[in-house]
Amino acid sequence: MKRTLGLMLLLSVSACSESFLAAWAVTDLRAVAALVEVEGKPGRARPDPEDDIQVSILVVDQGAPASDSPALTPSPLQWTFIACVPQPTLIGPPICRDLIQPCEGCEGTPPADPLAFPLLRFQVPSAAELEAASADRVLLQGAICTDGPPATDAILRFILGEADDLNPCEDPNNEGRFVTVNIPVESAPEDPNLNPKISTVFLNGRPWPLPYDQGVPRTAPRTGCRADLDGLTDEQRNAHPVAGSTGSSIDLGVTPDSLQSYMVGDATSTEEIQVSWLTDGGELERTFSFITDPARSVLTLWQPFPDAPEDGLLVRLTFVIRDGRGGTDWVERGLCVLPPPPDASPP
Repeated sequence: MKRTLGLMLLLSVSACSESFLAAWAVTDLRAVAALVEVEGKPGRARPDPEDDIQVSILVVDQGAPASDSPALTPSPLQWTFIACVPQPTLIGPPICRDLIQPCEGCEGTPPADPLAFPLLRFQVPSAAELEAASADRVLLQGAICTDGPPATDAILRFILGEADDLNPCEDPNNEGRFVTVNIPVESAPEDPNLNPKISTVFLNGRPWPLPYDQGVPRTAPRTGCRADLDGLTDEQRNAHPVAGSTGSSIDLGVTPDSLQSYMVGDATSTEEIQVSWLTDGGELERTFSFITDPARSVLTLWQPFPDAPEDGLLVRLTFVIRDGRGGTDWVERGLCVLPPPPDASPP
């Protein structure tokens, strides 16, 4: 059963034995984060009643080989979502009660742009409507599929809270995921929660190497990245790890105001930033890290694989931060791993 209870829980289960892949290993389609933005209120992570909001959903998958035509990572996506006010429940997955309409972008079947990710817009209901439903949040529920549309009947059963073995896609051979996004409504408008921001990502103590220092094109194939290094200096090329080499350190930093202080009753608390580390190649030291005040950065290690093809193997790394109160940010970076030079030992 491919059922997601919420993006906040998507990465909370790590491997419990050697028979399971570590949670940082991206080997198939995954929806890993949602970013909420409030129209006219820059930086806000949680809306007020009647705010217009935009929700972006980050989807990752293992890089496609160059033999795929075209090599697109993830494959073209199609999705169907419903925005709603949830029923008041104490246990189990959230269930929709009242639909929120219109929802712009909720029907992405098929999207006009094959490179599009889910981008959904709707208005939060009024305070009176939320109070009538005893709701302090709104939901987005639906499914994302590759290379074909989601299954409408399965989405309906998912939204109704049925726990049968459901396939999210009309074609059961397509990859797909059910997704629920919980969006808390702001409880302290005078001191609103803001999205944290990733400020720096360093590799081995230096700025991330070109050409993947701002992300990796979805059209970049998994194999053949050596050509992407043409035109770089020797120093820039050598910043990319060699297969079989020792591990590389990754240092992620956040902006000084990312760890907000806030009130819980009469006490003042400070946010703790959770970092989720993800990669589709090599091994990460851990799946989660935490940034706590006064720290503003955190380290992990990435270990390359022992061998690489002569034309290079592209590795995608995704880093997601969450503040525990609805705030989110993410970045993607890439590395081109080449084999060691002939008759040379890895560094």
